[in-house]
Amino acid sequence: MLEREPHKEKIGKGELYFLRHPETEGIIAGYGLTVQDGRKDLLVGLVMVDRPKPVDPKWLEEIEITFGDYQLAVMTASGERGIFCQIQVEPDSLPYVSQFPIGEKTAAIEASLKPLFEEPPKPVLNLRWNAETKLWHSHFPTLADLPTEIREVFEQFGEGCLAAETNVGVVHICHTSDADIQGFAGKPVWYQWQLIEMPTAPLIRLEIAIFDQPNNPFRFESFLNVVEEDQARILSQLAYQDKLHLAFYGDDLQYRFTKSVVHDEQQWQQLDELVEQAARYWAALPPSQRDFDRAKSEFIRRSQ
Repeated sequence: MLEREPHKEKIGKGELYFLRHPETEGIIAGYGLTVQDGRKDLLVGLVMVDRPKPVDPKWLEEIEITFGDYQLAVMTASGERGIFCQIQVEPDSLPYVSQFPIGEKTAAIEASLKPLFEEPPKPVLNLRWNAETKLWHSHFPTLADLPTEIREVFEQFGEGCLAAETNVGVVHICHTSDADIQGFAGKPVWYQWQLIEMPTAPLIRLEIAIFDQPNNPFRFESFLNVVEEDQARILSQLAYQDKLHLAFYGDDLQYRFTKSVVHDEQQWQQLDELVEQAARYWAALPPSQRDFDRAKSEFIRRSQ
């Protein structure tokens, strides 16, 4: 049976933490290494998937559709497996994320997980302890239910793409037909950040292409305004976010699935530079001339 060590206030990157069952001492649901100083809610490691019964193949299919790839590993002597993943623990479940005394077993686990810093696993799972089921529950980082304001935009203007803040970072909400979405699974994604300097405002544009048809990819675009407080906050988050999450919503505006693609440091730097250029461009415009909505509408009209 494992014993918990005394609480440590300081948390360093690379420390090993376990997801424990608070009502059954010594039973764990997974473990991982911290990826940031001062935070034990962000880990990279293994989460048990064969408990209390073998993992549902349909869930693994959904993992593959959403993230493109996954890897399982045996975690127990009886052969129960876990999935390598990036772990995001919900705030109310952090009391059940603990360390154990360092020994040969924990040292071996730490060593086996360290390569994940260089090449993080693609799946990202949000985890929360459920007191009723007495199990850790997982879900993907998405907006399962659209906020009213986003739903109203799509209902008024139709298909499109909008960036939204969530508890797991910025997610791009992509609305199109079910027939189109069915072709997106497992297909490569290309994207590009752009600065469009229109006469009345600068536009930060994200162009996304999903190669469901190699010679005619499906395209989304989103626009952000550097001087709008909530959109500036989204840009600030994206400038340091290592994944672009594309959440797809079908004909009925219900969630279908998410694709997550790498958003690396080179992209962060480019976006940061574009934001600075956009801010300077906006400041140089005569106040009476500034109009972001007009700039966006004009750009869309010209590109059709």
